Amino acid sequence: MTTFDPAAGHVAVRDHAAAALSRIVGHDLAVWATVDPATVMTTSCRLYGADRDPVFEGEVLASEFADDREVLRYTDLADGALVGTVHDATGGDPARSRRHREVLAPRGFTDHLRLVLHDGRTAWGVVDLLRAGGVFTGDEVAAASRLGRPAALALRVAMTRARAQGDDDAVVAAHDVEGSGLVLCGPDGTVSEVSPEARVLLEGAELPAAVTALLAARRGAGRAGPVSAPTPSGRWLTFAPTDLGTMTAVVVDPIRPSRLADVVARARGLSAREQDVLGELARGRSNKQIARRLALSEWTVQDHVKAVLAKFGASGRGELQAALFSGHYAPLHG
Repeated sequence: MTTFDPAAGHVAVRDHAAAALSRIVGHDLAVWATVDPATVMTTSCRLYGADRDPVFEGEVLASEFADDREVLRYTDLADGALVGTVHDATGGDPARSRRHREVLAPRGFTDHLRLVLHDGRTAWGVVDLLRAGGVFTGDEVAAASRLGRPAALALRVAMTRARAQGDDDAVVAAHDVEGSGLVLCGPDGTVSEVSPEARVLLEGAELPAAVTALLAARRGAGRAGPVSAPTPSGRWLTFAPTDLGTMTAVVVDPIRPSRLADVVARARGLSAREQDVLGELARGRSNKQIARRLALSEWTVQDHVKAVLAKFGASGRGELQAALFSGHYAPLHG
């Protein structure tokens, strides 16, 4: 079985896995994304074969929530076949897919393969392969599928354990940090002071580009944060800016995609059972499916669903999924 070394971090795992897949399945563009295993919502993306296009990325991601009848949604694949093509899923008529009809076909793509990177228990990433001209064959789908589990196993380790190369002491210290770190920035965005806690959390690296962009935006338009970004080893941090006169204080806190759902639930005041229901709703499951999985009556599930929707200010499941992604997961793509 193909294996990938998680020690270099989730970005390197995706780089190596993407290179391996490109050797066995031809494609014109590939998107490799990590996901929150609790909700299967994407937390960061890397493109192979083109420069990043935020508009295109946004349209593809929006297609996850625009129509619950859409084929090859990540949540559906994670609960089922794990892999599929739009050509096969639509009986040879890709135009039946809104994603293909409105987003992919106008850009010249003729087939779309989706693969969930699943370790046998949960999903850790997803892969989109786009082909301009022709369709993916059954042999190619099978070849892509064989890469899913080893890539998922490596991502699982890389995303849940910080393992910076050559600096084990810093990694241990990062796990032992209690509380937040603080970075003080001048009026022009330059860093003037970094607290010891922040230095450990940042693993010696500079402020991520996402934070630099946020500070520039605040200087120009006064927009608020926070933003999230990974360290070199793949450990996720949140950065919350606060104005202090002419200075900006950036509070640094640790967060990982695998824990983001818990943070979201606490912020919304969800009970433990409502949090369980939120996870099921995020994966697109019906009340009957949720009742069966959580050993509850459908009436009880219905009450919990109403409470969750109310706490998110959403009128329905699709709106909840869209709000959950745009409000809490989309910023991770920065």
